[in-house]
Amino acid sequence: MSILFRKSIRFVKRVRNRLSAYWNLVRFRLYGIGYGRNCTVHGKLYINLFPSAEVKIGDNLYFSSGWNINALCSNRQGAVYATGGAKITIGDNVGMSSTVLWAHESITVGNNVKIGGNCILIDTDAHNKDYIIRRGQHTDWGVSSPIVIEDDVFIGVNCIVLKGVTIGARSIVAAGSVVSTNIPPDCIAGGNPAKVIRFL
Repeated sequence: MSILFRKSIRFVKRVRNRLSAYWNLVRFRLYGIGYGRNCTVHGKLYINLFPSAEVKIGDNLYFSSGWNINALCSNRQGAVYATGGAKITIGDNVGMSSTVLWAHESITVGNNVKIGGNCILIDTDAHNKDYIIRRGQHTDWGVSSPIVIEDDVFIGVNCIVLKGVTIGARSIVAAGSVVSTNIPPDCIAGGNPAKVIRFL
C-alpha cells in the first residue's frame, strides 16, 4: 500500500511540474523574456520586470522554484526582478533552484553555471546609505554595479552575491558565503565576506 501511495504522489508531482513548465514559458512570452531551446522552469516563479527591463536566457535552462522540488529549498519561491533599463542575461546549460535575481543595472550568468538552492544575486544596495534619503516615501535606490558570473562557476546553497562582483570561470563558492568582492578564476572561495580558500 505504501509503495502504491508513493508512486501516486510521484506521478501527481510530475504532472504538476510539467504543467508549471508550460505555464512558465507562456509567462516568459507575455513578459517578453527571450529564451532558447529546452528551457524548463518548474514551480511558481515570481517575475517583476519594469517595462524597459530586458531578460535573455540561453539553451537548456533548468530553474526549480518552491513546491519542495529541491529539498534544500523547501517551499521558497525563486524570483526574477529587474528595474527600469536593467538587464539579466543567462547563458546555456545553467541550473538554479529558488534563486533570486535582482537587477537594477545588470546581472550576467555565463555558460554551464550551477547555482545552489536559495541563492540571492543582487546588483544594488537597494536602499541608500543616507538615512535622510531613506526617510522619504519614494524608492531610495542605493549604489548599483553589475554582477558577472563567468563560465563553469558553481555557487553553493544559501549564498549571497552582492553588487559589482565578478566570479571567475570555473571557481566554486562554498555554501553560505557572502560574496562582496571579486573572486578569481579556478579557485574555491568561501566565508563572510568570501575569500579565496585555495586554488584548483
